[in-house]
Amino acid sequence: MSFETMLNHKCDVYHIQKADVSPGYNLPGSPLFSYPETPDIEGLACHFGVKSGTRIIVQQEPQADYQAKVKLVVSYNADIRLNDKIVDVDTGYEYTAELPVKIRDHHKFTMLHRTNAQEPL
Repeated sequence: MSFETMLNHKCDVYHIQKADVSPGYNLPGSPLFSYPETPDIEGLACHFGVKSGTRIIVQQEPQADYQAKVKLVVSYNADIRLNDKIVDVDTGYEYTAELPVKIRDHHKFTMLHRTNAQEPL
């Protein structure tokens, strides 16, 4: 079994962008972090690895929130960065990437964190 056959999922990657936005009235700008409308990397071959017990539903007001911690495995040359928004193409769930780890110049993995509102960690 080759490594490429293990990458059985697809994901879209959005790199976080920083912009200085001034509220007007000659006040200095403050940094505003956001994600672009279109993905920076579309249809990236990946593998979402989930251990049992890492997905939970927390009862909040006004709705229950789905929270998860998922391991994402990608090829070595994939451009995955800290605080990237990762969208699972099959389910549409959005995750925020933690610090990527390079494994022996072969592949990368990063832990993904899902909260009710996707914000930079």
